[in-house]
Amino acid sequence: MKQTYWKDIRRAFGKSKGRFLSIMLLMMLGSFALVGLKVTGPDMQSTASSYLKKHNTMDLAVMSDYGLSSDDQKELSSIKGATVEYGYLADVTIKGTDDAVRVFSKTKDISTFELVSGRFAKTSSEIVLSAQLKGTYKIGDTITFSQGKTKSLKKNTFTVVGFANSSEILSTTSLGSSTAGDGLLSSYAIVAPSAFFSDVYTIARIRYNDLKALNPFTDTYSKKLAKHQKTLDELLADNGEQRLSSLKSSVQSQIDASQKQLDAAKAQVAQQEALLSSLPQEQAAALQAQLTQAKATITSNEKALASAKADMQALTKPSYTSYTRSTLPGGEGYETYGSSTDSISSIGNLFPVVLYLVAALVTFTTMTRFVDEERTNSGILKALGYDNKAVILKFVIYGFVGSMIGTLIGIVAGHYLLSRIIAEIITGSMTIGSTHYAFYWSYTLLAIFLGLISAVLPAYLIARRELSEKPSQLLLPKPPVKGAKVWLEHLPFIWNRLSFTHKVTVRNIFRYKTRMLMTVFGVAGSVSLLFAGLGIQSSLGKVVDNQFKTLMPYDMMVITNGQTSASLDKFLDSKDVSKEKGITYTSLTETISGVTDKQTVSVMATSSKDFGSFVNLKDAKTKKALHLSDKGAIISEKLAKLYKVKAGDSISITDDSGKKRKVKIAAIAEMNVGHYLFMTDSYYQKLFGEKASTNAYFIKLKNASSSNIADQSTKLLKEDNVTAVLQNASLIKTVQSVVKSLNGAMTILVIVSVMLAVVILYNLTNINVAERIRELSTIKVLGFYNNEVTMYIYRETISLSLVGILLGLVAGKILHQVIMGMIGSSSILFGTEVGFSIYATPIITIILILLVLGFMVNNRLRRVDMLEALKSVD
Repeated sequence: MKQTYWKDIRRAFGKSKGRFLSIMLLMMLGSFALVGLKVTGPDMQSTASSYLKKHNTMDLAVMSDYGLSSDDQKELSSIKGATVEYGYLADVTIKGTDDAVRVFSKTKDISTFELVSGRFAKTSSEIVLSAQLKGTYKIGDTITFSQGKTKSLKKNTFTVVGFANSSEILSTTSLGSSTAGDGLLSSYAIVAPSAFFSDVYTIARIRYNDLKALNPFTDTYSKKLAKHQKTLDELLADNGEQRLSSLKSSVQSQIDASQKQLDAAKAQVAQQEALLSSLPQEQAAALQAQLTQAKATITSNEKALASAKADMQALTKPSYTSYTRSTLPGGEGYETYGSSTDSISSIGNLFPVVLYLVAALVTFTTMTRFVDEERTNSGILKALGYDNKAVILKFVIYGFVGSMIGTLIGIVAGHYLLSRIIAEIITGSMTIGSTHYAFYWSYTLLAIFLGLISAVLPAYLIARRELSEKPSQLLLPKPPVKGAKVWLEHLPFIWNRLSFTHKVTVRNIFRYKTRMLMTVFGVAGSVSLLFAGLGIQSSLGKVVDNQFKTLMPYDMMVITNGQTSASLDKFLDSKDVSKEKGITYTSLTETISGVTDKQTVSVMATSSKDFGSFVNLKDAKTKKALHLSDKGAIISEKLAKLYKVKAGDSISITDDSGKKRKVKIAAIAEMNVGHYLFMTDSYYQKLFGEKASTNAYFIKLKNASSSNIADQSTKLLKEDNVTAVLQNASLIKTVQSVVKSLNGAMTILVIVSVMLAVVILYNLTNINVAERIRELSTIKVLGFYNNEVTMYIYRETISLSLVGILLGLVAGKILHQVIMGMIGSSSILFGTEVGFSIYATPIITIILILLVLGFMVNNRLRRVDMLEALKSVD
């Protein structure tokens, strides 16, 4: 008996290979997407965490305008539960080029460097270059730098002794801005501390003991880090005033000493002039020559003294800024890496859920059909004495084997194929190295559980329901579904115009309601996933163009110290500049509730009602043009989302002096990258209590090539009154890094979505044909042509697929918007606009699949044995 039982099970597998394969593929696709997307983030975070721990990368860093004095060092070294290390850094350019290089002093314990080849510098004349310069220089070469107005390095020429990677600058393509060259950092280097003039340290790196064991990408780390940064900022709050007072006191002492010497020299000259009349002519002439020289020296010293007094008066309060790993200059790679892993995880929270739901519904239909086909065999087994449990076990085994094989393949491929593909796309431009891939039992068990729910549970429930009948009933064919009037029949002006075959199609669609719903939801699910995947790629690709060509199409923004110069005015009026506009600009650092890192907010004010063609202000929702008002500020969209405010609300910002200012939100503007507050000069004065003064210029160049922008930036940064030149190039590189990583993931998911559509339509079409093979044979015997027989049944699939496409486009649009709201970073907001092709592609894809399947169905029905099909129930 048992031999017969297991033989029947093996026969069930053998005669339904297509069904078994479809169940396996559906479960494989679901587990592949679920596991792959869920493990990629943890894999990458674990790899980065190990890398950062290995190099003991700083948690916070402190830098000041005038460096860190001995008092600053004493205060920072007193921080409990932390290790502090001081170092130097300076931005220089490679001689003869505009390439900016950041030169670091070698660290001892915190933020150590990873040596790629060679050795570290031992003397002040040796240097280690970043690994990306390995193809340009080799060990033993010399490199010469050009320093700016303030010289930090004792020498300009160094001998290359090695190549290394920084644990603070993770990206090899987007290194951030620089105060040298063209304003963009191209590489970095490491020298011995003795290579710097050692007046004051430039940077203090801090590593906290309670953060060392934590994953730096978790909320626990972020919350603790935020508390430490708040404490650090409070500690440094009064350092600026103290340092300014100390500097002025020191300078004043030198001025007083110089003044005293000058007064003494003047007194001495006066005494000697009094002696002139009493001296012989020859002696008087000699003394007169000495006095003339002394007076010239006194005049020169007076000018130097006046200059020193002016410099002292020009001294401003230095700012002390604390940085995290992502906000540190050059930390764009860390921010990109973190936001990419978070975005992948966010997609993994939603995309596979929809995919699994669709797969489960189709699998449910497949198992229902399998139980129906095995109805007679189930009756025979029961008649032979097998109990319900044994018969049910047959279907459970079938569903279990099919789903588990597919699930296990998907689990392995998700762990080691999909995660590898996505990770390599993201880490390809990072110094972290290859990602380490772990096996996650939590996601594995989740995928197995979902596989059991999708295929095994339906098999059990359906079989148990069928086996409630007696063996004699099971041995009889299942009664066909009753026909009934459909709602369309109550509309005779439509119904009467339909042909016979079209009426049959309509009736059959509503006759087999379960299959109807499965087809509609299956196609809708596939289309929604395909639309979402393609839509995400489309929206990501439009970010750079929308932000930097439509919303902020200027070439550069020149920021000055508030003073103008003849050379700058000459440049602004030159033929190189197409357009320029002076504005008031200030940059604020804000702590926003619920956001880990401090956010940089750019405040821009103008005397007119807009910024002309340099900044196109559009309402975030209506896309209509916005105009500035004296009653409030226009806030950028991402900043409004972080503050959770809308037009008419108010937010609180902190000015440079630490005073809280309340900003009225007049409107919310569309912006994809960065945080902005746009206002009129009048509202600026009302908000900050000081008159707006032009200290920055938007510039459009006649030659807007990247090389010309770099050349002009280099010239401008050499101006004494120019403090910074902001180009869009650095931001574009950062955004493109994020876009590239997400695009790679979505390409794979688009392929998975297409495969899902193929499997679903193939599966449902096969079920439809198998269920109604006697009906099709009957109409074929009645004289229907082959194409008519095919369309008799395939017209239903086409009609339901069209409905599914329409529902899928709507659902896909919603899914796309939800996912786009989940991905990005604290300063990047991806739009939700998509092109016409994103609507057309899913439609064309489904139509092509239907055409191919239509040919397959037609060929199958041409070869059907009508007699065998008609007597199959006997």
